[in-house]
Amino acid sequence: MKRQRISLLSCVLLVMILVLTNVSPVFANGSDNYTIDMKQVQEDWEKAAKVPLVQDKISENSKGIELSAYGTYPTRKGVILVTPDKFKGIIPTGHAAIIYTSTTVVESLSGGVTTGPNDWNKTRSKCYGVTVSGTTTTQDSNAADWCYRQRGKSYNWNYLNVSTRSSFYCSQLVWAAFLDLYGIDLDTGSYGVAVHPMELVNTSRTSKIYEN
Repeated sequence: MKRQRISLLSCVLLVMILVLTNVSPVFANGSDNYTIDMKQVQEDWEKAAKVPLVQDKISENSKGIELSAYGTYPTRKGVILVTPDKFKGIIPTGHAAIIYTSTTVVESLSGGVTTGPNDWNKTRSKCYGVTVSGTTTTQDSNAADWCYRQRGKSYNWNYLNVSTRSSFYCSQLVWAAFLDLYGIDLDTGSYGVAVHPMELVNTSRTSKIYEN
C-alpha cells in the first residue's frame, strides 16, 4: 500500500513537472502511448475564448419564456460544463461534466464516474457552459440521465479507446451520451479519436451560453 501511494505521488509529480516545463505528457494507451499535444491544447483554449456567447435554448414547454438570463451560470439539466483548469492531477489539460440538477453534475474522476457539486463558477478559474445544437431541453435532460446511469464505472485511462462503455474519462462520458442517444458527434478530430474537453466548446455542434 505504501509503495502504491509513493508510485501514485511520483506519477502526479511527473505530470506537473512535464506541464511546467512545456513537455507534452505521455499517457498509457493499451500497448501504446498517447502524447497530449500541449501546443494544440493552448490553441484550443484560445479558440474557445473567442467563441461568442448566445442565449440558452428555450424549453419546449416554456411557451417562449427564456429559461435564464443571458450569460448567467447554467443550472439546467443537460448543459455541458468545461474548464481548462488542470484538474486534480488526472489530466493536466482540462475537465468536463454535465449538469444533472441545479446543484449537481455528473463527471468522471480518477475513481470513476460519480456526481459532484455544480459550483464551477466559484471553484474554477475559467468555466464554459455549452448546449448541444439541434437537441431539445428534454433530450439534453435525457443525456444527463444517461451519464448518471454510468455511475460506478471506472475511469478510462486509455484515451484512444472511446468505443468502450465499461469505463469513461470526463469528456468521453459527455461525448458518448449524445452520440449513443442521438448520433451527434461532438468530437472535432483535433486529437485524433481522443475527445478533449475543449472540443466540446469548439465543435460546431454546440453553442456557448456561459463563460466566467
